[in-house]
Amino acid sequence: MKIAFVVQRYGEEIVGGAEYFTKLVAERMSKYHNIEVLTTCAVDYHSWKNEYHQGLDIINGINVRRFANSKKRNPKKHISIQEKVFYSTHSVDDEIRWVEEQGPYCPELIKFISQNRDKFDCFVFFTFRYYPSYFGTKEVRNKAIIVPFAEHDPALDLTITKEIFDDVVGIIYCTPDEKKLIETKVGLKEDVISDIIGCGIEIPANIASCETFADTNYVVYLGRIEGSKGCYQLFEYYQRLIKEMPDSPSLVLAGSDSIGIPKNDKIKYLGFITEDEKYSLLKNARFLVMPSPYESLSLVTLEAMGGGTPVLVNGECEVLKGHCLRSNAGLWYHNYDEFRECFNFLCSNINIRAKMSENGIKYVDEKYSWDVVEDKYLAILKKVANLNSEK
Repeated sequence: MKIAFVVQRYGEEIVGGAEYFTKLVAERMSKYHNIEVLTTCAVDYHSWKNEYHQGLDIINGINVRRFANSKKRNPKKHISIQEKVFYSTHSVDDEIRWVEEQGPYCPELIKFISQNRDKFDCFVFFTFRYYPSYFGTKEVRNKAIIVPFAEHDPALDLTITKEIFDDVVGIIYCTPDEKKLIETKVGLKEDVISDIIGCGIEIPANIASCETFADTNYVVYLGRIEGSKGCYQLFEYYQRLIKEMPDSPSLVLAGSDSIGIPKNDKIKYLGFITEDEKYSLLKNARFLVMPSPYESLSLVTLEAMGGGTPVLVNGECEVLKGHCLRSNAGLWYHNYDEFRECFNFLCSNINIRAKMSENGIKYVDEKYSWDVVEDKYLAILKKVANLNSEK
């Protein structure tokens, strides 16, 4: 079959998030089907500035067709219309203006989808809250699958969001928690094809020691260091913790820093690291701390569990808490007192950490191994293709 993967950004430079997830799945599914990625020329998701060349590119053997965005995002206009549609009385036209400002505003991509719908057996749209998904699903309703990446988000309450889920014939969820959220907030038609799949996690067989960071008494945070990921709260809680318990492990962070990291001898910032360094840091850490209140899957949480590293997560995020409940490979907190007690408990109980390590490896192997994920993707793609062949 020929399958189109539609996503707002795509490239080797884009790591983490839905776009990286899309790349991993595209490369895996290319073993079975002809996968073509339809995307924009943007690298930065704040501005949608065109940085890649328009046209056909090949990345790891996959055709990537890029279309130039017609405009960059206007931050003031975007915030203004977003405040209105999220928190005030508004019309559907206001919501459409919001998704156009949300971007990436790429009419040429939608035009290509419309003109080439018969050349593809299925279109898989990654993330629900962007321009390509709203306008693209309308062009190929009976061939459209949405991978929503939904979290607690005012956009779930919009009429245009319900339109997307009414238009598609298939939904691929990342977790049971995401499925429950969408069913509660949006409501679904009875005949929609769906499954809980997520993304495959592949832990290297041999993980070398990390030369970048030799200390072994630390906990680790990996990912974007920004407010929406709960990092302000993490810094507040951790600095309070080490005042009360000065012998606590160091906090090591790696990833892009958007908010500024507190200056403290026990807080270590490594900047960008390689994949090998990432797995080394996870392997040697006491545990991963994941403070984000909003996640639809969290690859790094699963990578930690899959590598045998326990996790401490923000209990306000149902997805992260759900991973812990289903795996018995981590703890969660809702306030500082719980953060402190869980932090101290994990540091003080080596036998509990060892059991959590076993549980995490088993959980990821059973739920998020590539064999499981590939089989589920193949099954849902086949169902959608068969549905269309019967018409």
